Amino acid sequence: MPRQEFFYAPPENFVGEFVELTGDEHHHLSRVLHHKIGDRITVVDGAGNAAVDGEIVFSDRAVTRIKTHTITKNIGEPAVHLTLAQAVPKGARFDWVVEKATEIGVSAFIPLLSEHSEVQPGSGKTERWRRLALAAMKQSCRSVWPDVNEPTPFFELCQTIKNFDLAILAHPTENDILRDLATQAMPKSVLLMVGPEGGFTDDEIEFAQKSGCKLLSLGPRRLRSETAGLVAATKVLAAFGQL
Repeated sequence: MPRQEFFYAPPENFVGEFVELTGDEHHHLSRVLHHKIGDRITVVDGAGNAAVDGEIVFSDRAVTRIKTHTITKNIGEPAVHLTLAQAVPKGARFDWVVEKATEIGVSAFIPLLSEHSEVQPGSGKTERWRRLALAAMKQSCRSVWPDVNEPTPFFELCQTIKNFDLAILAHPTENDILRDLATQAMPKSVLLMVGPEGGFTDDEIEFAQKSGCKLLSLGPRRLRSETAGLVAATKVLAAFGQL
């Protein structure tokens, strides 16, 4: 059996044994993919609920109604809630970060503003990244829509480290700590901070460590910022068996 397509409907569209697709999702299903009555699809609400093997029972010009035979919780989701705080690189490269990191299991994004940041995201960027995260969630068969926060200054973010079970900062001169971490109890929430092309300043690194952040090496080779973010997220999820 071919893999079912994933579609999104907000939680309020799930009523009783049915869920309705409207707007872009309805258009894509009926006009682009040409699904018909009786076809089976999966619909997720972005909050961890998935109507797996849902059956299309009605469709007109405005809405498609699906019977939800089975609701599955947290399909495709890692047990670790990983927040990637990534300095925004030039151009559209943060688009790539959001898309690919969502595919591997990152749960939330924070566009990070640090001393060496070259980009200050303009208005409308956050909403664009949220839409990209939604598309990547469906493509990668996940059920939780990753949150994309508003751009946050580095020192302000460090004040929230205590809210996470583990906080990690990618830094090229430090030893790899993940082997040791993998022997400890798996954290429920991890904050991962990745800097810009110029790296974090000494003051930023010192402040992060004093705030409770551990340092993580990404290896001997210098990586672009967006590559570093994906590599770091992959290493963290793999260390806890969640990739």
